[in-house]
Amino acid sequence: MLDFEHTIVINEKGQPDHQRISRESLWKGLLFRARYPGHFNPAIKCRLVDEHAEGFTRRIFAGELEFTDVVTVIEDREIRTLIDGRNQPMHAESVTRIESAGAGELLVRFRYRRDSISGADSGVDADEFLKSAYVQNDREAIEVIREMIAEGWSDAHM
Repeated sequence: MLDFEHTIVINEKGQPDHQRISRESLWKGLLFRARYPGHFNPAIKCRLVDEHAEGFTRRIFAGELEFTDVVTVIEDREIRTLIDGRNQPMHAESVTRIESAGAGELLVRFRYRRDSISGADSGVDADEFLKSAYVQNDREAIEVIREMIAEGWSDAHM
């Protein structure tokens, strides 16, 4: 099982005001990413299947693979995803959480837990490659969210 987390600092002490993002804008951007992951990663296609009080269910298409992903939203704080491996080709979970390290500081903690893809005989640590890909994808997504906010994007686009 691959299990890891990383953080991305959004706002820190001493950062110029024009580079800062409000918690509300960050939340809207993260929720937009959860609803429309293909906007952030063109290799993924997504279709929202169901909306419910706790979040939504989406159908993810990644190349030949197809998954049903249940997304749980804890308003203004956390987004959880679950691909249940009991009835799908793999098991994967993620948590995206907004945290505040102190006054004026804001960060996002990403946690991933999923089936390992490393083979015992391959000699390649595919899980380490996968971890790097997750981190890079998250960094790029935060940059896209920053750009969307700077360009005047709002929740009207959701």
